[in-house]
Amino acid sequence: MLEPVTIIVNPVAGKGRARRQAEQATSGLRERGLEVEVLSTQRAGEAGALAERTVENGCRTVLVCGGDGTISEVLPAIASTQTLFGVLPFGTANDFARALGIPRRLPAVLDRILTAEPACLDLGRVGDRHFATVAAFGFDANVSQAMAEGRAPLSGTIGYLLAALSGLRRYQPPEIHIKGDFGANVERVYLVATANTRSYGGGMQIAPHADPTDGLLDVCTVSGEISRATALSILPQVFTGGHVRHPAVQIRRTRRLRLEPTDNHARAVHADGEYVADSPVELAVEPGAVRVLGTTIVDRRERQHALRS
Repeated sequence: MLEPVTIIVNPVAGKGRARRQAEQATSGLRERGLEVEVLSTQRAGEAGALAERTVENGCRTVLVCGGDGTISEVLPAIASTQTLFGVLPFGTANDFARALGIPRRLPAVLDRILTAEPACLDLGRVGDRHFATVAAFGFDANVSQAMAEGRAPLSGTIGYLLAALSGLRRYQPPEIHIKGDFGANVERVYLVATANTRSYGGGMQIAPHADPTDGLLDVCTVSGEISRATALSILPQVFTGGHVRHPAVQIRRTRRLRLEPTDNHARAVHADGEYVADSPVELAVEPGAVRVLGTTIVDRRERQHALRS
């Protein structure tokens, strides 16, 4: 970690837990002799502006204390710079931290951030917006919208599941033009989840083999030609990644992706749980776009490679 350090905290993330953890992290880092500034957001969207100002002022390390939405706001200011980026994962879903093997206990997080070598990780992009985890189109974007608007009865993974079960009864799968390195097709889909990391919704393994170091996006599609009953039977399997074995589910890898409904009706795209754009959209991967502290993902890949060898 390089000084000075700025912690950008979303004080309402994790029902206030992020604010408390940011205070403890600040004390812990200062006890280790580091110069730390804490910036607290006051409204949605402010984290990005704080990050831009922080990087412009020469900050060498930015830590985000919050969830995936706050991380997504900060990433554009950090991407393709020399500023180091770290996560204190105390939001609701924490899918980015989960993918990177970042612990949920603060002492372990700080130890990892202070000792592990930075890793260069990919980011996804929708238009000019970066995302760290998954961009959702179709049914899962509708569920994300329900969560963002507070229409789910609970937060977190259980709330996501309940919102999905409720929305599935009314959902009409659209027909889309889909184009990537794998070719171009017209398909009717329940969803298209474009993944830089493997999970969303608090641990739902939508693309269980997505790797943010491989320079590719994993695109999971669920065919809209199946019945609602079949779609309902697939849904619980997403928690373990078992859905990928169903013939209605397809995983394709690509550097770029274009999604365009054939009826020209604009449909929302959500990324990292937040609205980012309306279709038609172009998505792409930016290899090695951000230098992340505290992750074990490179170590895991090296161990897996050694086992295969």
